[in-house]
Amino acid sequence: MSELSEDPAERARKYIANFEKTLQQFTLVKADTALKHENITRVSDTIQRYLQDARYHLENNKPATALVSIAYAEGLLDALLFLELGRTRSNG
Repeated sequence: MSELSEDPAERARKYIANFEKTLQQFTLVKADTALKHENITRVSDTIQRYLQDARYHLENNKPATALVSIAYAEGLLDALLFLELGRTRSNG
């Protein structure tokens, strides 16, 4: 069993890289109404901002904050996937 690195910077680097791969495969699903689509787009934009924040904090020697930011991004992406409001290439 491989041991996870306890170095927050290395963990953040790996987390961000894996998240970026997942996000590249993600597309939003067409929404039923304009309002719904607007809300989904807002969540998608927030995901991108959290990803940018994670990169920024990692580059500025704040790896713990980077981990928090990328975890928020992943949580929002998971929510869109769970609600079937987006998909990744791997799940159709």
